[in-house]
Amino acid sequence: MANSFMPIRAKRKLYWSSQSLKRMIAAAFVFGLVGLIAAQGNWLTPSLAAFSPAASSGDQEEQYPTVKRDDCGYLQNPEGVKGAFARHREEVALATNYLARNTNFSVSELATVPPNEIPRNNFIDNILFDKMAADSIASAPICTDAEFVRRAYLDLAGQIPTADAVTAFLADQATNKRAALVDRLIGSPEYVDKWTMFFNDLYKNTARSTNVVRYEAGRTAFYEYIKKAISENRPYNQLARELITSNGDNFVVGEANWIIGGTVPMGPTQDTMDGTAVNAASMFLGISAVDCLLCHDGAGHLDQVNLWGSQATRMGGWNMAAFFARTRRVGTVLSQNPLYIKRTVSEAPNGEYALNTTSGNRPEREPQAGKNTAEPIYIFGGGKPNAGENRREAFARLMTADKQFARAAVNYIWEKIMVEALVSPSNAFDPARLSGSAKLPDGWTPQPANPALLEALADDFIRNGYDLRKLTAAITKSSAYQLSAQYPGSWNLSMIPYYARKYVRRLDAEEVHDSIMKATNIGATYTIVKNRLDATSYTVTSAMQLPDTLGPNGVAVGFLNAFIRGDRDVKPRSNEPSILQALNLMNNQFVMTRIHQNNAGSNVARLLVNAALTPEQIITQLYLATLSRNPTADELNTLTPLFSSQTRRDATEAVQWALLNKIDFVFNY
Repeated sequence: MANSFMPIRAKRKLYWSSQSLKRMIAAAFVFGLVGLIAAQGNWLTPSLAAFSPAASSGDQEEQYPTVKRDDCGYLQNPEGVKGAFARHREEVALATNYLARNTNFSVSELATVPPNEIPRNNFIDNILFDKMAADSIASAPICTDAEFVRRAYLDLAGQIPTADAVTAFLADQATNKRAALVDRLIGSPEYVDKWTMFFNDLYKNTARSTNVVRYEAGRTAFYEYIKKAISENRPYNQLARELITSNGDNFVVGEANWIIGGTVPMGPTQDTMDGTAVNAASMFLGISAVDCLLCHDGAGHLDQVNLWGSQATRMGGWNMAAFFARTRRVGTVLSQNPLYIKRTVSEAPNGEYALNTTSGNRPEREPQAGKNTAEPIYIFGGGKPNAGENRREAFARLMTADKQFARAAVNYIWEKIMVEALVSPSNAFDPARLSGSAKLPDGWTPQPANPALLEALADDFIRNGYDLRKLTAAITKSSAYQLSAQYPGSWNLSMIPYYARKYVRRLDAEEVHDSIMKATNIGATYTIVKNRLDATSYTVTSAMQLPDTLGPNGVAVGFLNAFIRGDRDVKPRSNEPSILQALNLMNNQFVMTRIHQNNAGSNVARLLVNAALTPEQIITQLYLATLSRNPTADELNTLTPLFSSQTRRDATEAVQWALLNKIDFVFNY
């Protein structure tokens, strides 16, 4: 690639280097911090500070294959594509094992269960448990009701349940109460906020990034479009078509901002055509290898990474980008100081992808076999526009009819809920390796963890009209979703594709923030600038309602950023724990102001005002509100004496602080 792309590369390399530095710092200081916490009383541990992949992975360390090229944006990760995938799987396993060993989140005696004894709720269970049975893999048992209610609230609504909601669910004797809870959560306002955030992440909606400046007005319009689509449960194929084909003022027509996202400055117009094709292939089809193909043929670059890509050509990438050759993004300067530009998206009657560039973000484009232009041809199947058909409409028609569109969507949703994607990384599909029965060249294996399940989920998604709510309901109502995170038998990394236990994940930044507000009963209000030119703004009352990951102003920014929410540009969102997160949970003003009696309305103040409550009742209420479960007998025996050695207020505040700092608060299990 041309040197003009180097600043972005440098930022990416700096980011990955900083992640390694964070891990080394965590490994060096984590045990000293744990000692400091433990000195306050052993009831405070284990905390988030006690868990660090760097400090915990030594017993499973292995050499990972590295597939990396400094001249290729697709293979820039210093760890390599294969290495990053292997490291991800190890960290999922480490987090799950650590939490299972060091918490009291399950209060029943556990044993592995033969797969034929697990209830089969739907086709997901039939496929997964049949596979386990065929390979003699036992599963974890079904999780407890307390585990399920917390898990479902976090996965579907992005925050923990209230103490009253937990108490009611635990007391409910209905046999279908889990499915009923899923039905209540899906479509709730909190569900809409959670999945609006998810798709804003996927489509990289932000006011300004390295290449794209939508300004606050464009960002908010895009956010509001996505939120309305999720609220209406708009079919996902319709949503995708609207994003690809829409025209108009991007400050008014929110969906036009997806096209704006393909903008690549400082180069010829073909760079932007390429950028839009890359976004479409990655976001909607889960195939990021197209980015590589727009610089060079796959042979010699993707040979060890992507079998399909190794056989594809740069001309095929150009054909894909040619669908966007007639797309116009005309800027109108509304203000010079501050600079504020709106863009109007339209489709011109003519325009071609010319093979005539010698500058820009990609290598020279030169005529091929006497052809000076690339015609629009869908690289996955060869479809073309019909006579007189708008090129973007043709692309949307071909893409949404491609089964890979459904595969990618269900894989993204499966990963968000089940932690481990069926195809991982979830934007690195290899179309040549999706079948579980196809004969592959030596050295290649099927890519999906369970090819049959991936196909069944995609088929079901299509059959149900691309209904996102039915998809999330099918996953969360399955017994596979309801398995315990604890696995009493012998566990190893090779068992991850079986989904024989629930994998844990650290909560997203916004989930941590909103769950702290829910646990302590102290909310927050943030002002969001909608348009800087006329100073219009609006307020939100949760982090999950923020339109991007760059705000809000105030204390919460540092707290949220500590949990690696990313920037929807060069810094990806991450669920990795860190020492910085532990420090924020222990000391940040956002946390500390919510645990004191003098904060009127706080959960602590509510409990202390009732003098009739016993210490055991106070502790139980704090556990229900914070960890979504009752305390164990050992926990009650350990904590109750605090109310004799300290004042009632100090003991209550200390317990609230400690529960917010326990690792089982920050993880979804």
